[in-house]
Amino acid sequence: MVFDRQSIDVTRQDRVTVVCFRNELDLEDTTEATLALSRALTEGPTDGTLLDLSGLTFADSTQLNVILRAHGDHLHAQRPFVLAGPYQPGIARLFEVTGVTDVLNMADTRDEGIRRIRELRDELLDADADADADADADAAIAPASDQGHPPSASM
Repeated sequence: MVFDRQSIDVTRQDRVTVVCFRNELDLEDTTEATLALSRALTEGPTDGTLLDLSGLTFADSTQLNVILRAHGDHLHAQRPFVLAGPYQPGIARLFEVTGVTDVLNMADTRDEGIRRIRELRDELLDADADADADADADAAIAPASDQGHPPSASM
């Protein structure tokens, strides 16, 4: 799917949805950027979303807000979301000044970003497996202690 060949496109690489922001993005590109990241989250079975910013030369606070909302949407959906560079100096400065480097999963290259998505996916799968095992253990214990009777009051 290609939105505007000059600034945004969405592809797949190794079971990862890759959204590329290129050239300059500003207020006029907000709808396209939001739509691309939204569709990346909901389309098809993939391991996560990589936002490739290596070709992005300008973005303002509006686009930063789009990225932060996408990050939140991915967290809510328990789906990995990683930004990849190398970042142009103006983009790196925007991230540093706003402090989002402490919030977002960021990688220096596309390949590193795809590896990071796999790591995050594996962590999510491990957490789900642990939660399932805990639920199974709780279910096995509950009938033995409860026996279906209300607790008796001791005097």
